[in-house]
Amino acid sequence: MVEVRIERDDDGKIRSVSFRKEGEGPEALAARALVEAPLLGMREYLRLSPVATKDEAGLSYLVDRSDPFLDRELDAILETMVLGLRSLERERPESVVVREVGLDVRV
Repeated sequence: MVEVRIERDDDGKIRSVSFRKEGEGPEALAARALVEAPLLGMREYLRLSPVATKDEAGLSYLVDRSDPFLDRELDAILETMVLGLRSLERERPESVVVREVGLDVRV
């Protein structure tokens, strides 16, 4: 089982992401790759410094929104992650759960 938690701020922008898994499997690998891709994009492409924690069971990070000029780019990579995770959740509802917190306002 894989659980991904996505927290949004009052403006509907993603502020943190966490991934937890119980066991192994293709769904866990796919979900972890989807969650890790924006983290790598923030570091390698946008040159930001998100705070991240990794261990065997999971990964979590805070989105670095220190540069307001990168909001569109951040939103693009993060919302693409959400779309991929939702697709994976639809295909494997018994194995993948995506929870979004703070959805009062949508982007």
